[in-house]
Amino acid sequence: MRMVERWLDLGLETLRENGTTGLRIDRLARQLGVTKGSFYAHFSSKNDYLTALCEHWRHQAMPMDVDRFFEARGTLTDKLLTLSRYVERSERARYDLAMREMAKVNGLAAEAVAAVARARLAFSFEVFRRAGFEEDEARARGCLLYGWLLTSVLIQGGLAEDVEGVCTVLANGAGSGRRGACPGSARLA
Repeated sequence: MRMVERWLDLGLETLRENGTTGLRIDRLARQLGVTKGSFYAHFSSKNDYLTALCEHWRHQAMPMDVDRFFEARGTLTDKLLTLSRYVERSERARYDLAMREMAKVNGLAAEAVAAVARARLAFSFEVFRRAGFEEDEARARGCLLYGWLLTSVLIQGGLAEDVEGVCTVLANGAGSGRRGACPGSARLA
């Protein structure tokens, strides 16, 4: 692993564990077993480092390619289950809360968080659009998928036991090209 990546990986982990106050150059250098000179050999300033850290996280946190999602075998429910378990196991969401906290005080982090959220929502919308849902319903289901995964992984610490049921409900009606309400919503009217 290149030294720049070591600095950035340690920065993300430190941010997750200690917040922005933990991002002290001398402390990071000590943990890496290098001098502060190593830091300045790779970054011109702490602001340059924070910029690189935000980009590093943004690159890691972006969703998978939609084409890759649809290459998987099975029904939409099967694919959503695979995606859900992938998100739960992956490192992609590990630093989300830390970056969201940093975004409150750092404009670069705020831009990175917003870009990742837009990309993840666009991915979620496209999943349901390609599955045959009309635009409005694809957007609604995409928002539900994104919100559910974010809540499950970041706040609850993992997927709920009824993950298969949630994926089945989200996939219900795929390919029908129908427009309008989700299944069962007529009972609510």
